[in-house]
Amino acid sequence: MAEPPGRLAARPARARQPERPRRQGPGHGGADPGAGAVSAAPVRASANRLEQRLAELRRRGGKGLAPYVTAGDGGLETTLAVLRALDDAGAACVELGVPFSDPIADGPLLQQAADRALADGTTLAGILSTVREFRSGSRGRPGSELPVALMSYSNPLLRRGWSALCRDAAKAGVDALIVPDLPPEEAGEMREAALSSGICPIFFVAPTTTEPRVRMAAEASRGFLYVVGRTGVTGAATDIDAATVSFLQRVRAAAALPLAVGFGLATPGQVAAALAHADLAIVGSALVRHIHESARSAPDFVAAAARAAAGFLTELRRGLP
Repeated sequence: MAEPPGRLAARPARARQPERPRRQGPGHGGADPGAGAVSAAPVRASANRLEQRLAELRRRGGKGLAPYVTAGDGGLETTLAVLRALDDAGAACVELGVPFSDPIADGPLLQQAADRALADGTTLAGILSTVREFRSGSRGRPGSELPVALMSYSNPLLRRGWSALCRDAAKAGVDALIVPDLPPEEAGEMREAALSSGICPIFFVAPTTTEPRVRMAAEASRGFLYVVGRTGVTGAATDIDAATVSFLQRVRAAAALPLAVGFGLATPGQVAAALAHADLAIVGSALVRHIHESARSAPDFVAAAARAAAGFLTELRRGLP
């Protein structure tokens, strides 16, 4: 269910970074502008890790879990340990969130995680360094091939510039880029930079999205199409009711890409219901909460966070077909 209107406006004011003009995020049910043209994509030599993993899932008729974690929540050492634990527990890919001071599509749990990460001094450079270590291996651990999708609002990325950002992210081992406040008709520069660097640009569709824009978002995306299961912000429970099923079927008919359903999934039953109509189930707020609550009083926070992440994902895997 969507959070009550005004929930975000009611939270305490925080220091704001300079922004470009605001638009509504993918899950906020805003006006649906007419579909514009998507620029031609640069030709890539081969599929990246994410595309290869999803192609393999489809060949086997399988489905997967895509856990979301906020980078730097508990420190980047914790993030590295959690990434490794999720890999060991059988994640199909992972969505790694860049903390931002004003995340318009995130509910309270992810806002709080971003606040903790920013208070700990988390930076984009530090996050990319963590991904690089995850890829290359360290501390007796081999490198990982688990696909990583970097999720960030525009502001933290624009400071670096799309070309430099995508080049640096690809070198670190990032496979996909998700920018919730950047719709495909405004994403030409980002998309070109991502594809030129071998990174999949991923866009959103929501229940308010018209069929022409579903096709547009699918055409602009690579890897998977991010399907928001309801309007609103992240974190509230999502029941896969008849209206949601109808929406997922409509998107499936319009898009050839694998579908990843997110926003509110928290139980094996919800995962099973979502995966009856999609390829990936994205689980974020429930996982972030479980990790934080399980580890915050533990003598060894890093180890406790890793155990909590692995245990939660193992439980959710009961919902896989």
